[in-house]
Amino acid sequence: MILNEYRIRRAAEEARSQRKDNTYSSFATHFDAANTYDLFISHSFKDKDFVIGLYHLFTVAGYNVYIDWINDPALDRSSVTAETAATIRKRIAHSKGLSYISTGNSSTSKWCPWELGVADGMHNRVCILPIMNSATYFKGQEYLGLYPYLEYEKVFEQEKYDFWVHNQQDPKEYIILSAWLKGYNPNRH
Repeated sequence: MILNEYRIRRAAEEARSQRKDNTYSSFATHFDAANTYDLFISHSFKDKDFVIGLYHLFTVAGYNVYIDWINDPALDRSSVTAETAATIRKRIAHSKGLSYISTGNSSTSKWCPWELGVADGMHNRVCILPIMNSATYFKGQEYLGLYPYLEYEKVFEQEKYDFWVHNQQDPKEYIILSAWLKGYNPNRH
């Protein structure tokens, strides 16, 4: 299923309810250069409420994700500087892939399109995670149509959910995110 705003807000509420401190700072875990992240989450800071929900869903599914204001709370993204760009480039290099969170805010972000291009050039494991109001179908516009997209579905014959990478040209081609991050491509089902 394409994740919608309601589902992500529920996940954010669940994440907050599991913490003693209900603030954003309670999610902070500092960047560890010895650690490789599964995904770098490219998003607009204006969508931080959604990002908490996504952080929770990815974590429950077993993924280690990098989110700048969670893992690098001192990083200044308010202006474009060479220092900030160098730090972000290093964080993308420490990640197996990048997920671009597609919302109305990400299209006007100073950083999201740049991060997408850097990751695509670095390791070619880039996907789009659309957050929809109510739609159940995603078709990326312009350059977002070049990349596969993520859906969140129940794992067959299991009681857990996971993220699935779908080919935009043929949505019947898909693969579980963990396999895609290891270099496998979607198969037709």
